[in-house]
Amino acid sequence: MKKLLALLTAMLLIMTVFAGCGGADTSSDKSDAAASDLEYIKDKGTLIVGITDYEPMDFQVDGKWTGFDAELAQLVGEKLGVEVKFQLINWKIKETELAGKTIDCIWNGLTWDEERAENMSLTDWYLKNKQAVVINSDNKTKFDSAEELNKATIVAEGGSAGESYIAANFAKATYVDKDDQIGALSELLGKTADAAVIDYIMANYLINKEGSSYSSLMIVDDVVETAEEYYSVAFRKGSDVTAEVNKILKELKDDGTLNTLATKYGLQDALVD
Repeated sequence: MKKLLALLTAMLLIMTVFAGCGGADTSSDKSDAAASDLEYIKDKGTLIVGITDYEPMDFQVDGKWTGFDAELAQLVGEKLGVEVKFQLINWKIKETELAGKTIDCIWNGLTWDEERAENMSLTDWYLKNKQAVVINSDNKTKFDSAEELNKATIVAEGGSAGESYIAANFAKATYVDKDDQIGALSELLGKTADAAVIDYIMANYLINKEGSSYSSLMIVDDVVETAEEYYSVAFRKGSDVTAEVNKILKELKDDGTLNTLATKYGLQDALVD
């Protein structure tokens, strides 16, 4: 009996040692692999870019996505060695989609702010922007002050910097949120809203574009001060893709590619120095 017990004890000790050694190495390898967002994207061979319809950044021509951000994303994708695919998202839940891996990044004129920087990994700034208050031109004298705009119905994209701007400057106004900035402008054209707050880059581009259907609109300047903002690309919190993309963006800036692309869309003056 004593010999049998000794044998069983020895066998248990050997099994414990082997299990301990093997388990530690395997879990470490899997953990390291899962920690690299860059490896995850390269392994699947695609970069899924979350966007909204936002001319001149991301918009469709003959069913194909183009624009400053869309073309820039394609250039970065080529250098990463992956295919870029664009996916329309609801801007209000963009952080959820990113964390849930239904998209790999948000590349759509995303305004940098501290809250977003805490929840996502943001690249270096690449474009300057600000918010613009847009009205119908025939209401120029009616809405020429912050006081009058505070009595108005104002629209913006839900979850956007425009929405935050309205909350801070037009708290007494009737606010209506839309799925995207184009939707906000549509409300304005249809005269179901008095004003819209959208990105200046978009407002200026669409209002002044030749043959534009938005030429009846105007930007209200100097009613309420608008601070300078900056665009970043958003990746998952802690993602190692961010540093790689920063490196590529710098290369594209240094070799003149970024300036050429910006000039194509009239955004050369908005580039961050």
